[in-house]
Amino acid sequence: MIMKKIMIMAMMAVAASSAFAGDSPALKSILKAKTYAEAESLLNSSLGQLASDAEKASAYNKLYQLAFETFNKQQTIMTENTVAQMNSGKIQPVDSALYYTSIFQAFQAALECNKYDQLPNEKGKVKPKFHDTLASQLFPQRGNLINGGIYFQDHGDLKSTYKYFASYVDTSSEDLFAQEIAKTPDANLGQIAYYAAIYAYQNKDIKGCQKYADIAMKDEKYHKDANNLKLAVVQESLKTRQDSLNYVADLEQQFAADPDNETIFGTLVNMYSGLKMNDKMNEVFDKKLQTDPNNFVVWAVRGQNAMLEQKLDEAVEYYKKALETQPDNAQILTYLGACQLDRGSQKENNAANKTGRVPEEAMQQIRPLYEEAKGYLEKAKQLDPNREKANWAYPLYRCCYQLYGADDPRTQAAEADTK
Repeated sequence: MIMKKIMIMAMMAVAASSAFAGDSPALKSILKAKTYAEAESLLNSSLGQLASDAEKASAYNKLYQLAFETFNKQQTIMTENTVAQMNSGKIQPVDSALYYTSIFQAFQAALECNKYDQLPNEKGKVKPKFHDTLASQLFPQRGNLINGGIYFQDHGDLKSTYKYFASYVDTSSEDLFAQEIAKTPDANLGQIAYYAAIYAYQNKDIKGCQKYADIAMKDEKYHKDANNLKLAVVQESLKTRQDSLNYVADLEQQFAADPDNETIFGTLVNMYSGLKMNDKMNEVFDKKLQTDPNNFVVWAVRGQNAMLEQKLDEAVEYYKKALETQPDNAQILTYLGACQLDRGSQKENNAANKTGRVPEEAMQQIRPLYEEAKGYLEKAKQLDPNREKANWAYPLYRCCYQLYGADDPRTQAAEADTK
């Protein structure tokens, strides 16, 4: 009986010592840290030695406190400088990089703290200790993540710019700020998500670009631009034919849901063309023309395909249709002029007799083709004199040669343009 009592007392003592055990040595070291860098180093090296999720929450809360304290010191200097300016007082130096770096660190530490703070304790109950304080202190500072992104953008640090904009977007869906965001809809989210997508692309983070573009697309104002960016990035990431086919299937679904979206339509057409899926392309063209009979893309691409197949009569017909919509398109004008030039050359070759001479009667029918071609090409030259969009120079020279001969000043001037 005495032995039984001793055993019970021993068990109670063990239980009591467990219940009232103090912080682990690892946590004690972290809580004694004086700087963010010191606390971060200790936490990273001893995270696995912390006794519980509650200790991990406490460790990250210490990290948060140190970062937020540094941020507050810089913010206090800014406030004092404002007062000093009003009273012609002394202005103190502000470390802007430290100001934005510390608030970013505070957000990161707070999110980690909240992650562990929300986990069930040893009794299976969730009793967050830090949530309310973190949310109330940090939510009013979310705008500084945008300001930090702009600051680093101005200093040419695109990696940090992306990091700050991305953090602003990510915090919009964090549980830590759910109540505050529900009360105050985020008017900046679409714009910053779009910027985050752009900088993700510039930092070669393709998945990040797609992620933030998807978020930006939920904002009507940025939907089109974000979708254009996403389409361009996805195309760049295609490596195999199967990747391309999967992408085409996705585009087909997008086009079915949004048939008036010219970006999706144009991208789908380009993919069909690259994969030589002409039957599919023509199906989409026919469907598009039912609702938009003057669609530029349809007629321009059909003209190009006919030209490549040397179906010049069809190409001319299609290009003229395209010009009805975009009469000042230098590229289409050049293609149309080249087709008319080739039609004239073919007719001239067919009309030549055994001596190689073309009867004047036939030339009277052929010259109008050259004149028409020359008109299109001269307009292309007028619209695009530096040939940035279309190479009109050589076909224009050929037209002049056919019409006036090699020694004519007009031909020589056209030849000079080709050099």
